[in-house]
Amino acid sequence: MRRYAAILVAVAAAGAILAFAAGDSTAATAVAIALIGIAAVGAVSLAFLAVGQAEDRERAESAAARGPEPEPEPEPESEPPADPHPRTLGLGPDRRRQRPPRRPG
Repeated sequence: MRRYAAILVAVAAAGAILAFAAGDSTAATAVAIALIGIAAVGAVSLAFLAVGQAEDRERAESAAARGPEPEPEPEPESEPPADPHPRTLGLGPDRRRQRPPRRPG
């Protein structure tokens, strides 16, 4: 984790040095902005990675402290009762009212 943070700091520093050394060069300024932006996105990503890894460690430690989970009992297999009035949203062939034709003919 520290290695990645050092790399990001180096990229941001390179972008800052390039921005100061660029002067009025548009291309060098664009590259400097890109380097600093990449370092910023990487820093945010690294922060989220650190939080996620900490949560995973905490979850694993709490699961180890609780011990093995008991096997859940299998539920009896049964079919759900048939619905006497299925919902077709008016798209089925059993519409209650016939629609009028689109164009009078």
